[in-house]
Amino acid sequence: MKKIFLLAFAVGASVFMMSSCGGKATGGNGVTDSLTFDSIKVDSTVSLSGDTAGPTCHVSLCITYAKGKNADYINDSIIRSGILIPDYFSVTNQKISVEQAADSFMTRYFNDYKHDYGDLYRADKAHSASYNCEYILKTKVLTGSDKYLTYVADIYNYTGGSHGASIVLTKNISTKTGKIVLLKDIFVPGYEQGLNKLILAELCKQFGVKDLKGLNDKGVLTGMDVYAPENFILGDKDITFIYSPDEIAYHAAGEIRVKLNLSDMEDLLRK
Repeated sequence: MKKIFLLAFAVGASVFMMSSCGGKATGGNGVTDSLTFDSIKVDSTVSLSGDTAGPTCHVSLCITYAKGKNADYINDSIIRSGILIPDYFSVTNQKISVEQAADSFMTRYFNDYKHDYGDLYRADKAHSASYNCEYILKTKVLTGSDKYLTYVADIYNYTGGSHGASIVLTKNISTKTGKIVLLKDIFVPGYEQGLNKLILAELCKQFGVKDLKGLNDKGVLTGMDVYAPENFILGDKDITFIYSPDEIAYHAAGEIRVKLNLSDMEDLLRK
């Protein structure tokens, strides 16, 4: 039975809430035989000045976590993976639970908000709306492989200006070790050239051009080389690379995904 806790939060007139937020595993083969997933939600708002009419900072975190075999290792990898921005936890080895991490992150985020924006707002109250902030994190787990699970974080961050930024971050985690899997763990040394060639071909297909110059003419990969990001979804039969908005193309192109069949890169994969 799931529980909901309500308690006073330490920063301002806000509330700390823990409950299920629907971050269950989807897809999958045998991963969930020994692992299950649940989620917590923390949601709170703090006023910058104590004046209810003044600017506020809203933080909402929906964090999916593992239960069962290797759950402690998996959850520790999740906490320190950088899906929480700023990444306060990668610099410490202190053991911390998912609940403690959520509480600690929110406390520090609000403290930083007050520290960074407080004096600026007091000197510029005529532009109160410019000091509103919002951070929303929603997570889920994809289990499309027996060996790996993919942790997906949808992040919206607004720190003033005309619009906020939305990005998707993915972390692939070994169900055997609980550690995050990087490209170098999947591919043989020297894989970059062959993989980049496949990515380039798929990008050309997506944008209806023949070569890198054609992509450049459309505002894609302008002034940069083709590369495979560590932001990817690893399945049993394919791998999908995710490029965030503005990463390799003009802003209006939005998020770009490149899906490749693993069967087309057998010579690049570790056995």
